[in-house]
Amino acid sequence: MTVDIASNEDRRITRIFIVRHGQTDHNVQKILQGHLDTNLNQTGQIQAEKVGKYLSTLPIDYFLSSDLSRCRQTLDQILVHQEVTGNNIRYTPNLRERDMGIAEGMYLKDALAQYGQGFRNLGEKEHELVKRVESEWDSLLKLNHKNVLVCTHGGVITRFINHLYVDRKYELHESITQSDLKVPFNTSISVIDYDNETGLGKIQTFGNTLHLGGNFEVKDQQLR
Repeated sequence: MTVDIASNEDRRITRIFIVRHGQTDHNVQKILQGHLDTNLNQTGQIQAEKVGKYLSTLPIDYFLSSDLSRCRQTLDQILVHQEVTGNNIRYTPNLRERDMGIAEGMYLKDALAQYGQGFRNLGEKEHELVKRVESEWDSLLKLNHKNVLVCTHGGVITRFINHLYVDRKYELHESITQSDLKVPFNTSISVIDYDNETGLGKIQTFGNTLHLGGNFEVKDQQLR
């Protein structure tokens, strides 16, 4: 199976493949996870195996991941098909999902009943999340690798890619609109190209789920 965007061979460009972790029981049960360290469920493990095989023909130079288990377990299935050394993989708390404060671990319906939409303002603020992710992003780009892979969380992906588009003026591929930049499906792949000479970026693909056998979207966008 081949991916819709191939590996990058242009030394001026860093191509970043961003993968969301596989499904967890908390995803299914609509429980707010945040920094909770949850594991993949059986479906999530299968999703991770599929995305690993889907990306197997791409020579990834560097891997960056959230340190939470659901991302580690997803990345493990990708690494099976890649060349890994002690120097080309890093796990960091800076790529964790948003800390949801006292709402963390609550069912979404209970958080809404108790706090209303204000539960989104509990815990970590959006600008704080963006700041910590941006520090990792900028450090990653300075490495000047041709192909890198980032494994992180749905809320991180949608918030940070919107930041890249709105605030850092990354271009959208003609097939993508800003309304598409919402929480992507488990193990979906988004692809961003960054020109190391001009400092310009382009969002080439968002939320690709072809490896799962179709186009899938998250129905409930309130969980992050």
